[in-house]
Amino acid sequence: MSSNKIINVLPNESAVIEELCKLVEKLANDAINRDDIFKIGLSGGSLATFLAKGLPKIATDWSKWKIFFCDERVVPIESSDSNYGLYKNSLIGVVPVKEDQFIKINPHLPAEEAARDYIQKMAVHFSPDELPRFHLLLLGMGPDGHTCSLFPGHRLLE
Repeated sequence: MSSNKIINVLPNESAVIEELCKLVEKLANDAINRDDIFKIGLSGGSLATFLAKGLPKIATDWSKWKIFFCDERVVPIESSDSNYGLYKNSLIGVVPVKEDQFIKINPHLPAEEAARDYIQKMAVHFSPDELPRFHLLLLGMGPDGHTCSLFPGHRLLE
């Protein structure tokens, strides 16, 4: 495993957004030039707000983006708990992505069926011979250290 770690400490939210979106732009364009597609996985929360502020400023071929969700909840799209709903409302119309570029769960199915359905949707975009490989996964972190709805001290993590 590589030990090439870079830690950036930035002075404010605007600087974080600018650096984050510069990195997204570079990785997206590198992936598009190499693979003709950019597969990104996103978590919810404040990350969506950051991206909505910064992504309109980047130069990329938006038509090549496929957007997946790392921790979606089985709730109606209109719910404030829906990550897809959050990104749909904050990105569509702000950047030139279309609704069909979002790979989303079916919130009308029970959780287990929705998970199986999402796996099938993902399979269309990845090789069947290996685990899914994204170009970029962006995971936010809550004030208690949680990410992707994995909460510290929760019994499911034991």
